[in-house]
Parts: sequence; C-alpha cells; structure tokens
Amino acid sequence: MNSNNKTTVRLLIEEVLNRGNLVVLEEIVHPDYRYTSSTEQMQGIDDLKSFILGFRSAFPNLKISIDEQIGEGTKVCTRISITGTHLGDFLDIPPTGKEIAVQGTIISRLEKGLIIEEWELLDQLLLLQQLGIAPV
Repeated sequence: MNSNNKTTVRLLIEEVLNRGNLVVLEEIVHPDYRYTSSTEQMQGIDDLKSFILGFRSAFPNLKISIDEQIGEGTKVCTRISITGTHLGDFLDIPPTGKEIAVQGTIISRLEKGLIIEEWELLDQLLLLQQLGIAPV
C-alpha cells in the first residue's frame, strides 16, 4: 500500500503541479481534501485547483523535483526542491523576473488511495529573499 500511496503523491507533483494536468486531481484527491502550511489553509479540490493555477501562473516554468519519499501506513513524506522564474503575481508581489530555488517537505495522508490531507513546510524566508522582498 505504501508504494501505491507514494505513486499517488508523485502523480500530484509530476502531473498536476509540474504539467498543469488538473484533470488528474479528480482521480487522486479526496473531495474533503485539506491543506495546511505556515501561511495558508485550503479546503476542497476547488481551493487546490485555484492554488495550483495561481502558482503556475506566477512561475510558468515551475519545476518541483522529488528528492526523497518515505511512506508508512496512510502517510507519505516527500522532500521537494522547487525552481522557477517569477513572471506573474505571487502573494500580491508583482513579477520580479527573478529565479527561485527552495526546498520543502510535504506530509500527505491518504484515505482509500486518495490524498485527503497535506501539511507543507517550505523555506518561505529564502523564497522571499530570492524575490528581493526580504533582506538577506
């Protein structure tokens, strides 16, 4: 089961986030999906779709690499690296044209093979520093 869970999370990252194939969401994300990070929360697939569209619009060449995955029971921990160029509005920040490279970790919980809950920790300070918003 862990192998299938890891594959499901990998599909979310590679097909949906990297390629923008939102149709896949209906196959791998639970209707009661919840997301929590240090700065935001989402509830449901529609919130997730809006987030993905906004993030991909802000960083059209977005690339999320899976550095490591560990699965146990109903949870998958994924260590990621994110790269992209800031070419659209992001967090009310107008495009800077600057490149970003940050790392993060996502813990995903699956229920009956569908992603129902995720917690993300991303190096947001480094992200804002790379965009020139926060001091280095």
